Amino acid sequence: MQQRADPFDAGPYIRVQRYIGLIRADAPRFGRRAALVAFVAWVPLILLSAAQGYGIGPTPQESMWLDIAAHARYLVALPLLVLAESLCLPGLAAIANHFGEANLVADASRPRYQALLDSTRRLLSSPVTDITIIALAYLATVLQPLPIYAGNHLTWVGSTVSPDKLSLAGWWRLLVSQPLFTIVQIAWMWRIAVWGRFLYGVSHLELKLIPGHPDRAAGLGFLGGSLRVFLLPAFALAIPLAGAIAQEILRGGRNINDFRYEMGGALIVYVLLFPAPLFFLSPRLIRERTRGVFQYGALATAVGQRFERRWIEHIGTAADDRAMGSPDFSATTDLYSIAANVNQMQFVPVTLTQIGRLIVAAGLPFLPVLATAMPLKDIFGHIAKLVL
Repeated sequence: MQQRADPFDAGPYIRVQRYIGLIRADAPRFGRRAALVAFVAWVPLILLSAAQGYGIGPTPQESMWLDIAAHARYLVALPLLVLAESLCLPGLAAIANHFGEANLVADASRPRYQALLDSTRRLLSSPVTDITIIALAYLATVLQPLPIYAGNHLTWVGSTVSPDKLSLAGWWRLLVSQPLFTIVQIAWMWRIAVWGRFLYGVSHLELKLIPGHPDRAAGLGFLGGSLRVFLLPAFALAIPLAGAIAQEILRGGRNINDFRYEMGGALIVYVLLFPAPLFFLSPRLIRERTRGVFQYGALATAVGQRFERRWIEHIGTAADDRAMGSPDFSATTDLYSIAANVNQMQFVPVTLTQIGRLIVAAGLPFLPVLATAMPLKDIFGHIAKLVL
């Protein structure tokens, strides 16, 4: 039996983590890795800021222990993004493998499908990918090395006027904490990009699709499950922004209305980011629907005409024992039901309920922020409308 390929378990940084013992073939150790990144990124900031008197400083901006944004980023979001791998990566691998296991790929396209799985794994595990992500992470960190607080020039990190005057905690943040956090973020963006590439490749294979399939996506409805596995990454990626907004409201004296565009924009980004790869299947689904409308429509018309000739034209509207026991009625109804599935086919294999759950997951980190300006009862009422 051919060994199952799990392309999305391949990385990035899988080789490095295996080399230092963080990962074993039989033990991914997601919990240990999540605890480790939080320890490396957050604990030194606590200790170093306390050593220089910036644990609790004279102002909220000079108090690292009061920095909600830093805690949200390094203590909460960072380990959650690592833990999300335990749910998301096996889920994506299962979906990718399902094309072959469910016999959705025609025999002529099997070699191309296997090559697509293999190239996906190579892209995720490539040393070039690892090096590029590190370089981008440090570049992004250097371009914006300090957290900016409106109207203040001194923070627990250092002086925003003289960026070269960093505290010990500021140096650790610059060299370790923020690059590590950014590496994990970029790694997730890369996985999503590779997932999109995989679906684009699948859309060009010869697939055995059924326009009348009950999932109303020609048999591709299982792809909507990708949004379920992305719920935790969406939640974790929204936490840093929510923490930054909370910091500005509670420590900087700003109002929640000042950030309505940021919060709305973040939700729009997540609604577009995670379902976006599924749109690569839209042209194929449109073609299948067009084919199905004509083929199933012609069959439904022919059966309907035969039904009317047999039961309406010859017998009329009077019911008798033959009509009550004839299988013609149930067969015709079943065919019309299949034809209706074709006409109701979705152009994207995802449901509004799945989109709503994604919005809720990305919006939950903002719940404590919204609670400062809106009663919780109203907030949960809006959430219920999205989910139910």
